[in-house]
Amino acid sequence: MVEATADGVSFRSVGLGLVKHNIPVLPPTEEYSLKIAGADGETDFGSAYGPRVFDLECVLMADDSSLDYHRRVALMAALFNVKKGDIPFTFSDLPNKRYMGRYAGTMSIDKIIFDGNVTIPIKMHNPWPESLQDTELREYGEGLSFGEGYFYISDSSFSITTSGQSFAVMNEGSEVGYPLIRITGSFTNLSLTDGSQTITFSGSTGSNDVLEINCDPKKCTVRLNGVNAYSRSNGVFFEFEPGEAEITAIATNPNFTIEFIYRYKYLY
Repeated sequence: MVEATADGVSFRSVGLGLVKHNIPVLPPTEEYSLKIAGADGETDFGSAYGPRVFDLECVLMADDSSLDYHRRVALMAALFNVKKGDIPFTFSDLPNKRYMGRYAGTMSIDKIIFDGNVTIPIKMHNPWPESLQDTELREYGEGLSFGEGYFYISDSSFSITTSGQSFAVMNEGSEVGYPLIRITGSFTNLSLTDGSQTITFSGSTGSNDVLEINCDPKKCTVRLNGVNAYSRSNGVFFEFEPGEAEITAIATNPNFTIEFIYRYKYLY
């Protein structure tokens, strides 16, 4: 059976054995078009992906057909409680990825003596699986375990001491990435460009200041030491296509560290 977790809890710990997951190669498409009376065909306004839905085919295993069986059913119900919202799912045959989703549909059990067959429907509103960990640089000795996917040597963290300094940021996913850009240190009138997008931030910062530019399309915020500083920016936010992006930092008297923090996203 496939080893799996939901919300950090092993399926086996609640008595579930995952026989298989039916994760589709891609989410279903949503077509946008308009039929015009008297005209052949239709006008195409493009396509997008809808939510990704998949099933988890499981066996519920108990030590007896009564007390332990119902105890394990209760544990399963608590694990997949929809009121928890989206939770991460991981699978041993899809390593270093997590699938954010929630129970959606009905869950009936076909009981066979001590055990029961159950199919659990899962819906991913954001259809893209993500890297298990984000790209934030960690230090040895933080209580983390080797093999959990953390980054100890990062290609997303750079020290900038010279205006015009360039560096390469790698998006190892297969979908667009929207980083949180964290800049710690001092500069005056900063400009970051990848050749097609340019972010600017006016004014000066000190050696202990932290500037965070959140490029998530649902957020698009600029904060200096936790305080809204959007008015000092030009309102541009990076989006990284899969592959390498070369960034150039231009500023007066730069002396800062810059990190690009996000999870890689994958088509499958």
